[in-house]
Amino acid sequence: MNIVLSDYVDPDYGLRNPVEMEFIWATDIVSYGLKRQTNQLWPQPKRRWIVNWAGLKSGARSRLNELFNRAAGRYRTFYWKDRDDYACGLADWSYTASAGDTTTQLQKQYHLGETESWTEDKKAIVPGSTYAPTVKLDGVAKTEGTHFTLDDDTGLIDWTGGSSPVGALSGGEVITADYQFYFIVAFESDAFRDKLLIPTLARPSFVLEEVP
Repeated sequence: MNIVLSDYVDPDYGLRNPVEMEFIWATDIVSYGLKRQTNQLWPQPKRRWIVNWAGLKSGARSRLNELFNRAAGRYRTFYWKDRDDYACGLADWSYTASAGDTTTQLQKQYHLGETESWTEDKKAIVPGSTYAPTVKLDGVAKTEGTHFTLDDDTGLIDWTGGSSPVGALSGGEVITADYQFYFIVAFESDAFRDKLLIPTLARPSFVLEEVP
């Protein structure tokens, strides 16, 4: 269900209200007497958003309720735009191609240059009609639809697509990109919590969890 939650937000309130975000890691801990051994189970954290709007007007509340029911609670995923983490710039990620590569997965590296950094695949790309991505091959910009195609649902660049495609890479080329993305999320609960303040103003609250 490729619906963006921010499309259902009252512009008078929307993301201006509190949104708490948590990073969640998975660690296995084994104790041997006074010794402690830790094992990292995930190569990257999972995110969790706690959304509490101060108030939504009746129209926005109805649209949010509609989204929850279309998602059937926790059953279906949808898109969420994090106001603080929604873009990857040319300096945020680079990839060196191997000989024969015909596709490249868009990614973003967090804490680039630091020891404890991690790289994430980005699979829900904001369409070019909303924010045109810039993809460079060895510093030279390539055009979507001409030199490559981009699948917005998978974040996969296909160098053999387009009207005049780049074709299979020879190896060693450095790929960088500037693009925007969404997180794929689901409601954490099957119950929709909604507090009616006055007949025309409600205060819904819910938790979203990132779906890998």
